[in-house]
Amino acid sequence: MKSETALVLASVGALGAAAGIGLAAAVAIPPSLANLSATVYQTPTEVTIADASVMLTAPAGWVVRRPPFDGDDLTLTSPDGRLEIAVTELSGGFDTAYAELVRASGAQGAAAVTETLSSGSRTRHTEVSDDDGGAVLAAVGDERGPVSAGIVARVTDGSIGDYRYAIAEVLDTVRVPS
Repeated sequence: MKSETALVLASVGALGAAAGIGLAAAVAIPPSLANLSATVYQTPTEVTIADASVMLTAPAGWVVRRPPFDGDDLTLTSPDGRLEIAVTELSGGFDTAYAELVRASGAQGAAAVTETLSSGSRTRHTEVSDDDGGAVLAAVGDERGPVSAGIVARVTDGSIGDYRYAIAEVLDTVRVPS
């Protein structure tokens, strides 16, 4: 009887330890994978996504993260950690890509600005304020191009106005060959 009780308690203890190890792995592994793909460049460096269909310049000192096993996205994080710029390849011209970004973020009706960047690419963008600080939604490409870059620049713990220059600086480097 005592040996059966000891066996049951040992089994329960082993299962509890295995569950604890599994939980620790589930919590620790995803951030570790994200950090494996993180790079900080000492000088402004051209980076690409989606087999070079979208190119941009990562500013010096910014963290560049690529999701594991996904070449169609990257995220730039400012040195202070308050600005994240997510860049994604989207299908279609920049009009279509912009409409998709606005719809996905619930920002329909926000005033949009359309410009030509120094690279010659076209962009349409809007600024959205929220409780965390705000975001800039932008699409870069050609009106009839096969792909565009979708950009979501999000500020946390600050004002979007404080980061407008940094966002514009990165946005101006985005190139989408037609």
